[in-house]
Amino acid sequence: PAVVASVCGAGGVLPGRSRGNCSPEDKRAAVAGWQARGRTVLVVGDGLNDAPALARADVGVTVDAQRQTNRFTGDVIVTRRGISMVPGLIEAGRGAVRIIRRNLAFSLVYNALAAAAALGGLVTPLVAAVAMPVSSLIVIASTLRLRLPPEIARIARPRFSYLDKAA
Repeated sequence: PAVVASVCGAGGVLPGRSRGNCSPEDKRAAVAGWQARGRTVLVVGDGLNDAPALARADVGVTVDAQRQTNRFTGDVIVTRRGISMVPGLIEAGRGAVRIIRRNLAFSLVYNALAAAAALGGLVTPLVAAVAMPVSSLIVIASTLRLRLPPEIARIARPRFSYLDKAA
């Protein structure tokens, strides 16, 4: 528990929101309990005994996934030992959500205005036809601004992107 508390403290986890020295079922039950209280739960694990908690968590980060089971229970696979990349992964996720929300808002406003202009006869059908894909291009350009820091991009893979040829 002391090691877990010090590591979690360095990662910005508040006291009382981490567990150590737990059985696999205790870990899964702790995750379920936090979720029942409305918490979003991130679990970082590196062993076979973490698989139930990683699978149950809202976000599971598998660290040093050398075991076949762990490769498919985490949402994010970090191929290095340690959790130093977890804060960067969280920030990258928050950045992605910000860009997604901004893109949705832009698309709704742009398409509503373009549709109103087309229905009102303010633009020709040719201009309306050209304007519609422009919003998609702007959304794509906006999304390209989201870049993972190089140290995270090298080691993070989304779920199911890793195909194990031995399986």
